[in-house]
Amino acid sequence: MSKPRLLMIGGWTDCIQKAVDGGFDVTYFGPTEPGFWLDAEVLARCEHVQDVPVGQTALCLALAKRLHEERPYVGAVSFSEYGIETSAVVGDALGIKSLSPWPTAITRDKAWTRQALDQTPGLAIPWRKVSSSDSLEEFYRDHGPDVIVKPITGAGSAQVHHLRAEEELKELISAAPWDNGESFLAEKRIDSDSVYSVESLTIGGRHHVIAFSLEQTVGQGNSATTYIMVPPPPPFSDAVRDELVSSALKLLDAVGLDWGIAHTELMIDTDGRAYPIESQTRIGGGRIYQMAERTTGFKQIDTALTSLISDETDVPHLPTATSVCVMFRLLAPAGEVTGVADPGVLENVEGAFASQIKIRSGDTLTSVTDNVDLAQHGAVWFEAPDHDTVQARIQGICTNYWVEYADGRRWHPKF
Repeated sequence: MSKPRLLMIGGWTDCIQKAVDGGFDVTYFGPTEPGFWLDAEVLARCEHVQDVPVGQTALCLALAKRLHEERPYVGAVSFSEYGIETSAVVGDALGIKSLSPWPTAITRDKAWTRQALDQTPGLAIPWRKVSSSDSLEEFYRDHGPDVIVKPITGAGSAQVHHLRAEEELKELISAAPWDNGESFLAEKRIDSDSVYSVESLTIGGRHHVIAFSLEQTVGQGNSATTYIMVPPPPPFSDAVRDELVSSALKLLDAVGLDWGIAHTELMIDTDGRAYPIESQTRIGGGRIYQMAERTTGFKQIDTALTSLISDETDVPHLPTATSVCVMFRLLAPAGEVTGVADPGVLENVEGAFASQIKIRSGDTLTSVTDNVDLAQHGAVWFEAPDHDTVQARIQGICTNYWVEYADGRRWHPKF
C-alpha cells in the first residue's frame, strides 16, 4: 500500500523528520543548504526536494500542480513563518487539506486581524492604520500617550515603536518610516511587558488549547525577549488561564480557523482582561512547540500531520504540564568583545536540550532592539521539574556566564 503523499513548504530538520517518521512520502519545497536548522540526511529521506524560495507562491503552485498530477498529495503544510501563506494558497488550489487562505491571510496582516476582532465583544482595542504623520498624530491625540506603532505585516518585533511622550512621537514622525510606502498599525498599548501565548490545534473547526507560555520582554520601548517559560510561572492562576483561553478561542473563531496550528499572543491589562496582540497560523517561535512537547507530552506537529488523514484524531484540551521548560536569552550590551565565558557554562546546564552560543571574542555587538537582532547573541533551552528549580538554574547562568569588553567592562546576564 502506498504511503500518503505530503507537500511541505519550508521548515527545518525536526518537522521534516516528523513527517517522514509519520509515514508520509514528503515533497519538500524550500532552502536546501545544510546548516543549524537543516540536516542533509533528513532531506535525503524525502521523496522529492525542490530548492525554491517559499515566498514565490506562483512558482511553488506551478511546481506543486505538476507533481500533484503525477501522484496526488493528501495535504500541503508549512510550519515556518514565511511558508504558511504559500501552503494555504497551494492547498486551496489543489483542493487538498491545508490551512485555509482566509485565516492565514488576515492573521498575517495586523490591520485585517484588528478588523476581525472589532466584531467580537471584549477583544477590540483602539487602533488605526497609519501611513502619514497626520494620521499618526490624530490617533496619538485621541489615544496617547501610551501607543504602540508597528508594521502591518512585520515579524520578530522589528520596527515596533512604543510612544510614551510627545518627544517620542516627534522622533518617529521625523524618521517617517512610511515614506517607503509601508503602512503601520497604531494601537492603544496594553499596560504590560509580559506576553502570554496560547498554543492551539484546530481540527474540523474544533479548537484545542495545548499549552501556555510567558514571554518576558525588556520593556521600556524595547520589545526584545529576555526569556520564554512553558508553562508560565506564578502568579499564573486558573483565573488567568481561563481568561486567556476564552480570548484565544474567540479570536480563532473570529478569524475563521478551521484546521491547523495557531500561536496566539495576548496581554493581561490592568482590568484583568486578556487582549489579543496578534495570532499566526503557525507554531510559536523560540522552540515553544518543543517546550510544550516536553512539559505536556503532547506532540502538536505530529498530531497536526495525522489529522491530515482523519478529522477524528484525538487531541487533549488543556493537558497538564508535569515540568517546566525555559528559553533564556543572552542580551549582552553593545561593544567590542575581548573575552567570553566557557560555552560549557550554557551547554552543561542541567536539563539543557539545546543551545545557540553566538558571542565570540573579537565580535562587535550592537544594541538589541527586537527579536530579529537576537540572532547575534544566543540562548539556552532547558527543562526542570518546577519553577523554583528554573530560577535557581538561571541564577547559576547569571553568575557563571560573562562577556568582557575592550573598555574593561564585564557583563553578566540578569533575571
